[in-house]
Amino acid sequence: MKLPFIAIILFLYSIATSAQYTRNDGRIELVTIGAGVGFSSFMGDLNTEGNTATLSNLRPFYHLNFERRFGNILGGQIDASMGTFSYNEHSGTLSQNRNFESKFMQVGLNLVLHFDNDLLIKKSTPFAPYISAGFHYLKFDSYTDLKDENGISYNYWSDGTIKNVPEFDKDAPNATIINRDYNYETQLTDSTTNYKRNTFAVPLTLGFKWKLSQKLHGRFFGTYNILFSDWVDNIQANGNNDKSFNFGFGIHYVLKMKNKERRHRYDEVDFTAIDNSDSDQDGIKDDIDICQNTPKGVKVNGSGCPLDKDRDGIPDYLDKENDTKKGAIVDEQGRTLTAELIAERKEAQMAMTTQRNVSFSEAPSATTLDKIFDEIVETKSGSSSIPPHLIEADTNHDGLISPDEVTGAIDGFFAGMNALSVKAINDLIDYFFEQ
Repeated sequence: MKLPFIAIILFLYSIATSAQYTRNDGRIELVTIGAGVGFSSFMGDLNTEGNTATLSNLRPFYHLNFERRFGNILGGQIDASMGTFSYNEHSGTLSQNRNFESKFMQVGLNLVLHFDNDLLIKKSTPFAPYISAGFHYLKFDSYTDLKDENGISYNYWSDGTIKNVPEFDKDAPNATIINRDYNYETQLTDSTTNYKRNTFAVPLTLGFKWKLSQKLHGRFFGTYNILFSDWVDNIQANGNNDKSFNFGFGIHYVLKMKNKERRHRYDEVDFTAIDNSDSDQDGIKDDIDICQNTPKGVKVNGSGCPLDKDRDGIPDYLDKENDTKKGAIVDEQGRTLTAELIAERKEAQMAMTTQRNVSFSEAPSATTLDKIFDEIVETKSGSSSIPPHLIEADTNHDGLISPDEVTGAIDGFFAGMNALSVKAINDLIDYFFEQ
């Protein structure tokens, strides 16, 4: 029993000393689960006089609890503990040398009052007291140590020794000293009362919480247990019920935290309206609308995209050829690209480029470049794309090269801020007019 108990103490101590406190900014532990160890001290009808050591009646106990906090102040606990009660008399007289030991199990509910509630103590403090009271069920079964390991009964003499025969026995001159083995082998019973070996208890606890981190708390506590029975030590002497005192240390892990301020941050947001929003008013909610910003009045499919009857990639409301054959290559207006149409487009593009060059040569100003770019934007077909080695210059990623982007690329070239070469700069200028 001693070695595992010491190991648990050392383990919990190592956790406590190695963990560092992290400020929780006002959050409280909403749900926690905890485990701990400690010592129990029994107070019954056996007297405290005699030669017993001060700590000889302390026994280890272990406890578990689960707590749900209902607000800033109150919490509810399911608490369970098990351990040992014990008491030993050794007064040096013939009459008062009684002893007992009992394994116990205690389980019940507690109401907890937390002081880190922003009323008396800030929720963010790393240290805070708490108190609790509860109602528990207690089961016990008491035994006494009457014989040594060889089965010889203890005989207490007035000189304080324990011997193998009574002090006034005829064989007393030949008596030998024996030692107690502290093996409680004999169940205690009362000759007149068949008492129950279970009862109820009211535990009153004062504790001190140490927030090692946001998720890990240590708790030091002392609990005074008022028992509803006077038979735990098998003696009913003065009409007062038995009592016990537990003190120990536990580690509590936070399963869920609560931040009141964060919870109310979005109180004024209408999430229902957001879920049902349809910004382009095409009848398809935004959260499933693949094609946002559909023009008003355009018919769409279940995904919110404009209808494309011939599936040529051009929606019907822009398609000037609604019966394009499957697999045909079309222009931005949905027309099949024939050899004649390609030649016509190339001639028009060359004419446009010539006109732009002439305009630039006659008035090479920023205004002229902006005007040319406006024409490019207006007539852009969408079928061409920026050459890969020039994509770096398209800083706004709109698929077009603007005058400002040409200027920026040149400035970046001289400042060593981009990877463009001299040839790439020339290609960029040519592409500006050709796009």
